[in-house]
Amino acid sequence: MHLPTLLLLTLLVNVMIGCYLAMVYLLRRHDQSFLLWSVACFVFVAGGCAAGARYYIDQPLITYLLADILLLLSPALVVTGLVLFLRGQLSARSKQQVALLLTLYLLPLSMLYQVNNASTALTSFSIAVIFMYAIVLLKKARLIPVFPIYVLQLFFAVHALLMLFQVVLVIPLIGEDYRAFSSPGLQWVLLGHVLLTTSTGLMLPLLSFSHTENQLLRLTELDDLTQLLNRREFLKRAEQALLQNRRLQYSVVVLMIDLDHFKQINDRWGHAIGDLALKKVADLLKVGLRTTDLIGRLGGEEFAVLMPHTSAEQASAIGQRLCERIAHHAWEIEARPVKLTVSVGGTSCVGALRDLKELLADADQALYQAKAQGRNRIVFGSEHI
Repeated sequence: MHLPTLLLLTLLVNVMIGCYLAMVYLLRRHDQSFLLWSVACFVFVAGGCAAGARYYIDQPLITYLLADILLLLSPALVVTGLVLFLRGQLSARSKQQVALLLTLYLLPLSMLYQVNNASTALTSFSIAVIFMYAIVLLKKARLIPVFPIYVLQLFFAVHALLMLFQVVLVIPLIGEDYRAFSSPGLQWVLLGHVLLTTSTGLMLPLLSFSHTENQLLRLTELDDLTQLLNRREFLKRAEQALLQNRRLQYSVVVLMIDLDHFKQINDRWGHAIGDLALKKVADLLKVGLRTTDLIGRLGGEEFAVLMPHTSAEQASAIGQRLCERIAHHAWEIEARPVKLTVSVGGTSCVGALRDLKELLADADQALYQAKAQGRNRIVFGSEHI
């Protein structure tokens, strides 16, 4: 392989990716991470040019010290962009950590840059550490979908290993003439860097776009306040669950849950406290019901639950536990003692031969009976075949 050609190819690839990310940033100015990723590419190009100049000029201050600083700054900017993307901002603690790490890097670099290839080994090792930190950062992110996360972690892991391999290759060359850097092993490292840089640069926008699309999808499916399924999405998924249970001839239960005297809470404490009460009840529903149950907020203080493959007896026991848990919960919202209870009405259908509208109507009727019998209880309608 021709080393100057590889160097030129590396720089051209980074220029292209940098321009691509800059154009994305112009379309998404609210997302500063794209600006940092774009700048990272151009910083790498500048560092590559400075490093390449060591073949033509004898200026270690430029060809080693400046070059290595720029080459390290490039992945550091990539990771900083990831932090901005994941957290929305850089905390004061993060800035202090970055300043400390840069200091720990610059101190030995200032002493090693005049020794051929010594600063290169230090920089390669530091870059590997940055990529390993990026892997940990992505692992803690818990983003959805996970595919771009896994792919990026793979790229960063391979890139870190590549940098460590470069350290192994460069250490024996410390103090040697710069032309020793044209060994076949180091040329393969450079080629791998080209491929990984290109792949990572293309994957970063995919990570952002897929996460944004997932967030938009969740906004259309979830109730803003409670983060439960909204009415439209609950009805859609409940219909699908009924069809599946009908094919399998399983019993299905539908529950209607309503907060007792909710108007009094709003009148006494205000709607802001009422909203917080709804959210807390929704959180208890998520904990008290099973992962297979569909939970939705139909509107106001009314919730609906579809419980597939469940008998009336099972649902009645679960509903009673919910009533007790909510009633006995130590409710204090914004330092205000709020008394909350719920009434639950339920109906069941063996084989799911009835439609959802009819089941909801029967559960709603049972809910009115629970209210009439004193609230804070579950009333179950008759089972239908």
